[in-house]
Amino acid sequence: MSNNASGDVAEESSSLIPGSLYALLSYRGELGAWEWSFLFPNPAVEPVGKEGTLFYVKIMTSNNTKPYWKFSMDTVDILSSPEAVALVKLSDIADLGSYNDIVSENGLCPMFKVVEIPAAGLIPKDFSSRSWFLDVMGSLADCGVCQCDDVWLLEREIRRYAFSAMDKYMQNRGYTVFVAEKSS
Repeated sequence: MSNNASGDVAEESSSLIPGSLYALLSYRGELGAWEWSFLFPNPAVEPVGKEGTLFYVKIMTSNNTKPYWKFSMDTVDILSSPEAVALVKLSDIADLGSYNDIVSENGLCPMFKVVEIPAAGLIPKDFSSRSWFLDVMGSLADCGVCQCDDVWLLEREIRRYAFSAMDKYMQNRGYTVFVAEKSS
């Protein structure tokens, strides 16, 4: 346990809870800069986090096209990820169905894809994995997947957790798991 910036006690650990949706902040190479994504661990694979589905946006580049943003989902082993800084539990979503139901094209995907991604060749300065993440949180709240009254307060909370996790991360001791107070 540690004190967060508001003086409250933040719950932290290194264990993931089956059936929970997490915010994942991954290190981008400079202090205070993270890639924002969602992680849903597969509860059937032990230890929890050894396998899970990562939902994210990334910039695609190639020699033949202009850079563009793309929504992706991949199966990952977050326990072995050298870039994971902070995981923040957002909500328990196990009641939405099985793991395969939740990560399928008919599960969470439509809620992630409803957020507009800039067209190819347009890389606006105000679009990022963070802005996409916050828009998706609004969509998840609107659809009743989670409860989040203020995504901007949630963003501040997650950033605070990530900053507090950086010391451990920079000492090569891995990521830290937190539980969000501004989302459930």
